[in-house]
Amino acid sequence: LKLDKFEKSERFLKKDMNLSYLASSFDTNPNYLSTIINQHKGKNFNNYLNGLRIHYLVKVLYKEPIFRQYKISYLSEYCGFASRDVFGIAFKKETGMTPSYFIDQLKIDLQNDVEKTG
Repeated sequence: LKLDKFEKSERFLKKDMNLSYLASSFDTNPNYLSTIINQHKGKNFNNYLNGLRIHYLVKVLYKEPIFRQYKISYLSEYCGFASRDVFGIAFKKETGMTPSYFIDQLKIDLQNDVEKTG
């Protein structure tokens, strides 16, 4: 499926990514693509796109310690959000936590892991 390829390509991080842009890159129309995303992903396009971005960022936060030091506004821009507020709402929707709380908890969890194994 083209959507799977899109998810692996990290093109979803582009700030200008939208339904029309993606549909034209798939040689289809936005309504059809929107329907496909709803059927296969159970989300509308914006929630689908935001979800991809948040899950990508969560992986980066786990793998790259330096990212845990960055400001929320930088993280928001890094994963393609035009606004820090939209990023915060999307992050909380996907993870159940605000970005800062998530990062604080991640630091604590990783520190505890180090103490257990160390």
